[in-house]
Formats: sequence, structure tokens, C-alpha cells
Amino acid sequence: MAPLPSPSAAEYVQAAKAGIESVEYIDDLIREYLLFRGFKQTLRALEQDLERDQDKGFDAGKIVDDLVIMARELRDNELLEYWRYLSFRFFSHLSPKYQRTTRMFEKRLIRLFLVSAAEKGQRGKIRAFMDKHGQTLGQQGGDWIPWLGLEYVDDPRSRPEFEAYFSDEWFASLKASLTDFVTTVFPAMAVPRILLFDRERREREALRRKVEMYERRLDGETKITALDAAGGTSGLVEDHIGAIDTITSPRLQPATVTTPAAAAAGATEAGTTSKGPGSGDGDGDGDDSSSGTRIRSAAAELVRATEQPSSLLKIRQEDVFLEHNAGVGLAKFSATGDLIASYDDESILKVWAPDPASAAPQLKNELDYTVSAMAWDKKHMHLLYLADESGYVHTLNANSNMMSRELVVEKRHPWVQCLLAGSTGSTLAVVGSSKPENASDVVLQIWDAGASRMAASKRLPAPSEASHGVCAALNHNDKMVALSLSSGYVRLIDTRSLDVVTTLKTRQRDLCAVDFSLDEDSLAVVTEVGGLTQWSLRKGGQMLAQSTLDIGAAAHGSNSGGGGYGIVPQDSRLDVDRVVFTPDKENVVVAPRSQCLVFNIDSAALTDTTRRHKDLVTCIDYAADKSLSASDDGTIRVACYRKV
Repeated sequence: MAPLPSPSAAEYVQAAKAGIESVEYIDDLIREYLLFRGFKQTLRALEQDLERDQDKGFDAGKIVDDLVIMARELRDNELLEYWRYLSFRFFSHLSPKYQRTTRMFEKRLIRLFLVSAAEKGQRGKIRAFMDKHGQTLGQQGGDWIPWLGLEYVDDPRSRPEFEAYFSDEWFASLKASLTDFVTTVFPAMAVPRILLFDRERREREALRRKVEMYERRLDGETKITALDAAGGTSGLVEDHIGAIDTITSPRLQPATVTTPAAAAAGATEAGTTSKGPGSGDGDGDGDDSSSGTRIRSAAAELVRATEQPSSLLKIRQEDVFLEHNAGVGLAKFSATGDLIASYDDESILKVWAPDPASAAPQLKNELDYTVSAMAWDKKHMHLLYLADESGYVHTLNANSNMMSRELVVEKRHPWVQCLLAGSTGSTLAVVGSSKPENASDVVLQIWDAGASRMAASKRLPAPSEASHGVCAALNHNDKMVALSLSSGYVRLIDTRSLDVVTTLKTRQRDLCAVDFSLDEDSLAVVTEVGGLTQWSLRKGGQMLAQSTLDIGAAAHGSNSGGGGYGIVPQDSRLDVDRVVFTPDKENVVVAPRSQCLVFNIDSAALTDTTRRHKDLVTCIDYAADKSLSASDDGTIRVACYRKV
């Protein structure tokens, strides 16, 4: 079944706006629920908080009315304090291009206060305000200079620099435009799911209709198949399965040494597969009418069923996308795989959908900074985090295309080596180093991205053997991070206290990938030369398995198998950006040169490969049932998989 299309920016904003307008209704539901549960103290606390609610139930009209009343009643301290709250709570998360608008409205509110004081003859209020803030306003220069002497002007209405501000039209324009601005800001926020209930209801309804459509289509195909079978012809279902089998990539030999029976099975299949490389061998002419071929195929199938892994990934579809005109350095799937964020050497960031039928927004931004790492939020799936070379982490709202700068990595460690988004909440793990490509001096920070608050930070001591890269992984509930900072060592760190729980001594050099098993009883570790080991987390770091991914032979088109660590060419070595584990932790995808290789973790068998890029692969990723590979040639290949 095709994935449900992601909502467009307009749909999201409309849903968020509808949810914000329903805040009072949701507050009533929460009151009713608390009464039903008997949580009277919680209900009283809720009522007290609602009485002090500075957000005014996200009612822009009420917020603007309060600001205007404070200015009209000459309560300048309350006015400035409330505006600072709104700026920190809402406006600071907007894209930098909106900061000018925010400052403009602050200036107009201050002038409304000064005009109101002049109308009431309260020159003392103007003098007190200027004594406190006049120097700051004077430094801004420009049109603020005449206002510094407002208290000495007898009739400001008659002066051309003040005349417009005393008119009813100016006041009405200020109130209307400020209300529109605040109204626009609210739907652009990352609102909680409870405020998007109506959108989720519509999505479920759309999904239900799609399921019914597929059921009707399948029911119709089944009936046609039955009629064809009665007439002695082949059925549509059988033909469809056969068509899928013919477009899978040709099978390659396992990377590790196999038994003679398994090798014979692979050779037989290669000989009988149509249009595959190597299918021209003499004993594999593809004639299904031959009894000898049928016997050999049946025997090979039996051997494969008994000796090969139970879950192999095969490519069922592969597409190439020309989204960039320069080399692509970073590319990441969203959590569901519906969107791809890609960043190229010309500082162009694009957010796009690999499915041409998707209604997801297509974004293109030219950034004025260099992105060193990126990660999608797995809870609020429309948020994309971008780390720059100055130590800032920006947040892009893919629905509204609004950018904000929220998080600041420690200034002494501005280079973000690793950026990980949690699975259960808005946890963001950031590993920063003092120098690029140097993990000898790093700091680990855990952020609550939703609250823009740092939860914990710790500088990790320099390892005895400095490493040039960092690989890390969060467990399923974001309570533990596996972090490799040096050759052969993997640290398990509690994300709440940042205490090192245990350290694994793998005795392997140049680790480039680490991940938890699905049950989190073990860790899988990959080295630059294709070494694959699995380590127990419950048996004192005992090694459970060791094998070799034959990346050297596979990358150069050889099926020799059984390659060792020491024979991998320099240009085929892996790095952090070119190794990714599948979500079920049963397979690992690597890209040593210009294509992706898919290996089964338990057997180290090479199960499939993607087509080659014209240039080297720079990074890869995996989400849902698809992988991507980005290249210096500007292309991005997306491969969809099925299990066999």
C-alpha cells in the first residue's frame, strides 16, 4: 500500500490554526477528564495557571488588546516585560528574516506609549522613560532622534515627524497589522498533537477510504484471476509476482566463505535468472522445459532455504533523482521516509518527496552558512535540525518553511561531529569537537529541542588514541547512547546523567558505525575496512560474533568472497556517513565507492547492490523500506526493498 501523503504546508497551517482556535474547547475537555479521574488538585492548579495565562489561549486579539491597554495606560514596564515574554516564547523561534518585523512592532508600541503620554500631558512619564531607555534608542539613530526631545515639544501634533502617530488611522493600522502578525505566528509553531486532532481525523478517514479502494481493487483482480484459471490462462496475481521477480537486481555471491552446496545454489540461480550479469554461463540457458534445469533449480532452492539467512533484502525498485546542480554532501530521510532533506556544495538545502504522487511541500533554500550535520525530529516529523560550523543548531519547519536558530553548542566545541534525534520525544544528542575531523576533544550535549533547553552537558576526556570521527546511536527510549570516540572503544552513556555505564574494548581500529540490536541485548560495530562484530551488553562486553563484509571485492565488481580486513583498497574504505543499519537491525547498507551494498548482519552475506553513481557516494541513509545514496555527481538514488 502506498504511504499516506504528507500534509502540505497549507494543510498543516490550516489544521494548526483550527486547533489553536479550539484551545478553549480542549481546556474544557481536560477539565472534564480531570474531574472524571478525581484529580482535584491538578484541576485547581490548571485553573490557577489559566488565570495567569499570558498566552491568552492563543487569542491574538486578546494579546494585542493587552499590549494596547498597557501602552494607553502608560504602564511601560509591564508593556516591555510582556513584549519580551512574547519574543522569547514565540518570535525568537521565527526565521531571522522575521526579526526585522518583530523589532518594527516593538518600536511602534513604544511610540504608542509616548504618544499616549503626550496626549495626557504626562511629560514626567516621557522623561522617566527616556532617562531609562533613551541612550539605547539614541544609539539606533535614524528616526528615533526627534523622539528623544518629545517632552520639550509643546504641540507634537503640529510637527511633521510626529503628526501621523496621533491619527486614528495610524492606531487602527497598528492594531490590525499586529493582530495579523501574531495570528500568523501561532500556526507556524510545532503544536502538540492534541491540537491537530481534526487533521489526524481527516488523515484516518483518508486512509480508511484508501484501504477500501485497495480492497475493491484486490477483490476485482481475484475474481479475474479465478475466471482466467477456469479458462486455462495464467492469472493476474501470478503474472504480477513474476513481474516483481524479474526487476530485482541480480543476485551476488555472499561476502564470506560459504559451503559448496550454497555456492552451487548461487551459481544455479545466477544461471537461471533472466537478463542478469553472468547469466551467459553454459549450464544456465533459462530453458524451463528442461527436466535437468528443473531438478537443479529445485535442489538449489532447497539448499538456499536451509542454509541461507531467513530474511534477505532485495531491491524491488530503484530511481535516480536530479535535484541538485552540485555535489550533494548531506541527505537524510524523514522518520517515515516520505521526505528527503538534501544539502549540496553550493549551500542549497532542498526538502522534497521521492514519491511524485506525494502532496508534501517542496522547499528550496539558499543558506548563508555551511551545514555540517542534519537530523529529522522523529516525533514532530516536520522539523529538521541543521548544525552549522559556528556551533548553532537551526530548526526548519518543513510545513511553513520557517527557520529559527534555537540551540547553541558550547563555543569551545563548535564543530558538530554527530547529531542524533530521539525516537520517543524531542531529545537531541549533539557531539561537538574543538576542531573539524578531530574527536580527541569533544563535548556531549543532550537537548530538549521542544523546550529549547539543554538537559545535560559533559566534556568527555580525551582517549589514549585520538580518532578522526565520531559514530553514535541512541537506544529505543533515548535513555542510552553508544558513542565511539577512539579506535577500538565504544562507551555506553546514560543520557540523563551522562555517566559512562560501561566501555567496550573491541580491539578494532577505525570504527565507523555502531548500533543497538532490536532487543538491545547487543551492539553491532562496523569498521572502515568492513569488519563486523557483535558484542553482548549483558555478558560484560563479550564478543558474540565476528565476520567480514567483503566491501573491497564487491565495490570493484569481484565475487571472490572471503576478503580480509587488510586487503581493502584505500578508496573503498568506509566512513561514518556511508554506513547505515536497517530499522529491524537485520541488515546493514554500506557504500564503499559509487554504489550501495546490502549485507545481512548474521551471515555477512551480500544480498543485493544498487546501481552505480557516476562519482563517489558521499552519504547514505535508510528509513522504512528504502535507502538513499547521494553523490558528488549531484544525483540521489532511492532504492525500495522487499524481504525474501
